[in-house]
Amino acid sequence: MKSIFTIACALALTGASARAEETFHIVQQKPELVHIDLGKDGASHGDILAFEAGVTAEDGKTGIMSGIITTVGIPAKDGEFFDRVGNIVLDFGGIDTLVIAGKSVYVVGAGEMVVDAPQVRAITGGTGRFIGARGQITTTRRDAGHYDHKIELVD
Repeated sequence: MKSIFTIACALALTGASARAEETFHIVQQKPELVHIDLGKDGASHGDILAFEAGVTAEDGKTGIMSGIITTVGIPAKDGEFFDRVGNIVLDFGGIDTLVIAGKSVYVVGAGEMVVDAPQVRAITGGTGRFIGARGQITTTRRDAGHYDHKIELVD
């Protein structure tokens, strides 16, 4: 009995990663952006970027992605990158949603992510078809103004 417990613990501690149970792609239309300048004038801690955009999945299902992105790190000079933390909801209609959270890096003064520079955030939950979801979403802004998202859900 002790050896079974030891084996189980060893397997748990080996860091065996979760494997993707479902992977799919969505395309997000160019977002509608609203910048909210809080605190000091110009880019400063606590500034908010709110957005909303339509999305289409590979299977043709449509939805809405909306979120709040908050500035949390400001570099000393222009042209450098600053950090933002995002809370995002991907709504496929009804009760089918994915909840996304994580960090993004933006060029100071830019309202959107850098073109062709993928950024990864966590999928922290969901509702309906996605109840208990976890995984990651890789977001890439494209030159044409839309965004590609690769969604990887794990077991």
